[in-house]
Amino acid sequence: MLQAGSQAAAAILRDYSDRLQHGVALYAGVGNNGGDAYIVAAQLARSGVKARVHAVSASRTDDARRAAALAAPSLVHGAPTGHERLVVDGLLGTGHRDALRDEVRRVCDVLALARERGATIVALDMPSGLDATTGVIAQGSVAADVTLTFGTNKRGLLFARGHAGRVLLLDIGLERHAFHDDGAWLMADDVTIARMLPDTPWDAHKGRRGKLALVGGATGMAGALVLSSRAALAAGCGLVRSWTDPSGMPVLQQAVPQAIAELWPVESDAASKSVWGTALAIGPGLGRGDTSYALLKRAVRENADVPLLLDADALTLIAMHTSSRDAASALRELGANSANVVCTPHPREFARLLGAPVPADWQARADVLQDFATRANATVLLKGTPTLIAAPNGGRVHVVARGTALLATGGSGDILTGIIGALLAQGLAAGSAALLGATAHGLAAEIATEKARGIRGLTLDAVLQALPDAWRAMAQPTNFPPGIIAELPALRTHA
Repeated sequence: MLQAGSQAAAAILRDYSDRLQHGVALYAGVGNNGGDAYIVAAQLARSGVKARVHAVSASRTDDARRAAALAAPSLVHGAPTGHERLVVDGLLGTGHRDALRDEVRRVCDVLALARERGATIVALDMPSGLDATTGVIAQGSVAADVTLTFGTNKRGLLFARGHAGRVLLLDIGLERHAFHDDGAWLMADDVTIARMLPDTPWDAHKGRRGKLALVGGATGMAGALVLSSRAALAAGCGLVRSWTDPSGMPVLQQAVPQAIAELWPVESDAASKSVWGTALAIGPGLGRGDTSYALLKRAVRENADVPLLLDADALTLIAMHTSSRDAASALRELGANSANVVCTPHPREFARLLGAPVPADWQARADVLQDFATRANATVLLKGTPTLIAAPNGGRVHVVARGTALLATGGSGDILTGIIGALLAQGLAAGSAALLGATAHGLAAEIATEKARGIRGLTLDAVLQALPDAWRAMAQPTNFPPGIIAELPALRTHA
């Protein structure tokens, strides 16, 4: 508690010093979250800040009582005045479940009023009323401008980033456990991400930078293939060959002149003499007819030994042509000769593969995803907020919490396909390609959204244009101030 409260006070003093001239109002609950608030108050007071604490009731844990006694001599006596420009929410922490108690709800009403008047709300560990496991927000819970969370990631913050505001993960000595929420899910840290990025030698030629074969672009859907092709090139792919039907050929050649445009082969064509690339990505705008299904089977058959990415219509076609119980087996059989298979469904596509609705409960969703990935012998990336990634050999489910509502746009998944496909073509293993691709995709959306100060007026072109900045940010881990392990920026939700 001393470590947590001290690190939180240090973060406030460093990042919000311009908000402290009228003092700080702190609202303390009866448990250990309230104890954290007392430590924050004591440390702020020792730095010369007027700290006023309102307690819901007397502390009920030994640690919280000791913290209150420690803070008492330093505090400005009297309730918060209402003029404070920074307000600390220390009412409830990770132990909260269900509805807010009446006395807590009344204090949350005070927090809400302070926020409306322009005060910055700082939540300790969790915004009070946000369930740390499920992300469910209790009625009356007040959104934070910044959440100072202690020691480890909490799933609830990832599910409800809009409610948590800017999230700073503070070091309280848990070290390697910091990126594990409860031992079951894992969020990669900046250093791990940087180490996974493939190097590009200064003398590399286009062949060494990877050759990606992209298959899709049925009539009326050439745009999906355009987005995937542009994304693959922006991910560093040396050569992109994109297969489209005849109607898409002029569209593709004009929109992405750097890509080689190929026509869908017809049944009478002789089989290819060699594979189409160092990786195959199939699905963007592929269509769902018999011709599309025949092309899917042929493309996989003629590229049997290269990494394989299946997305969008490719996954729907597999679900349509197999019984619900056999979809995982069909995927296992389809990619039997490839050591690296990635599937990137959104929830509706995943439901088609399962033959059942995707669970709303996040842990149940992760369990179903892991079971399916194991049975399909594929890395499965389930798109969402956040995105979950399960490997075929079990282990922890990775969670990627990057991104903004800009990605809630038709064609966003096609960009992700191009990025992951390029990474596979460059030799990355399936799990690494999926994790890096989802991170770059989400980070580019955050960069574009922040630059425009909102998402209105933006198209997916902004995501593609932000990819260079995303790659640079991933390659250079953030040098955080002492006591800070990681940060998720606040999301713009209204612009």
